Amino acid sequence: MSSKRKILMSIPQPAKNERKAIDLYTKIIVIKQHERGKKVNVIARDMKLSHSTVSTILKDKEKIREAVKGPMQSTLLTKQRFGPIHEMEKLLHIWMEDQIKKRTPLSLFTVQTKTKSLFQTLKERSGEDYSQYFLASTGWFKRFKNTFQLHNV
Repeated sequence: MSSKRKILMSIPQPAKNERKAIDLYTKIIVIKQHERGKKVNVIARDMKLSHSTVSTILKDKEKIREAVKGPMQSTLLTKQRFGPIHEMEKLLHIWMEDQIKKRTPLSLFTVQTKTKSLFQTLKERSGEDYSQYFLASTGWFKRFKNTFQLHNV
């Protein structure tokens, strides 16, 4: 192996940044600053956000304003699901609360298994030719935990 390759391989690679949710309050501040004439680069630097994040917020400003007008149930703008997935998440939340009250230990695998079972049952009960596919991934579970504010799992 050449010495150049050894040197390059020994340089530590930067860690991949984890995605973070930006609350509606921060998004509204970004929108108001831009409307007052502040440039995107300046807003990004001042708020410690990337240029593309600020641009995306400004692109979606009407959607953000609509979310603020409605009842403030959450400070995060999340995608709403309907059909068997939405019903399954509500039933799963009830089931998990019951398990927590019973002090039954819950693992990610247990929750994923129950989730798949609930989804399949709801899909069969709908009676329609329902082609939606659902995979109880860890990413889905993190979003689910945050939506229903579950911290015991």
